[in-house]
Amino acid sequence: MFRRRKRRRRLARAFVLLAVIVTALCWFKYRECITERLQRRPPGIIVHHSASPPRAMGRIIDAAALDRMHAHRGFSKCYKGKVYHIGYHFVILQDGAVQAGRPIGCRGAHTHGREIYNRHIGICLVGNFSSAANRNGSQGPIRPTKAQLRALAKLCSSLMDEYGIKTANIKRHRDVNQTECPGDRFPYRWLIGELNHGQRAASAPKNEPKHRKI
Repeated sequence: MFRRRKRRRRLARAFVLLAVIVTALCWFKYRECITERLQRRPPGIIVHHSASPPRAMGRIIDAAALDRMHAHRGFSKCYKGKVYHIGYHFVILQDGAVQAGRPIGCRGAHTHGREIYNRHIGICLVGNFSSAANRNGSQGPIRPTKAQLRALAKLCSSLMDEYGIKTANIKRHRDVNQTECPGDRFPYRWLIGELNHGQRAASAPKNEPKHRKI
């Protein structure tokens, strides 16, 4: 009789423990789903530079290289069954090629502090545009290339249209954290001017056809 009671108590404890584990797993899954829903409409875009030369040890610095670097920094995030290390959502090479980082639905790892900033889309331009760190071009071009800037403006414009992002929410990394990124030589005013111009052009009414005078 005593042994039966003891077994029942053990079974009851096991069931309670199992219920706690299942509840915790369900809660984490629910929280992840809510996060994904929120992330589907990112509140803005944050621009970065890689703070590196275009090539290192004979290899190009691209999304794959940054992914390997960020793996060592603990930026890993599992999203829909796949692990992403790279903290940015897009990488723009010096020839203007745009490479995908982690999916937009996956929370970024490109800023620190307030969590909302990692819900922004992170775009990284490969290069070092800081006059202090790359004064004489020892780490490559001291400013973004024209191809990079054209690609950046086009990408930002497309993302703004898709997610309803306003120009006021296009920020530099230095605007949200204490850092020089993306460098003092990054033409932020030019970018905002281009995006504002594009928005005005898109919203302007088309010219009506002229009527012939009778």
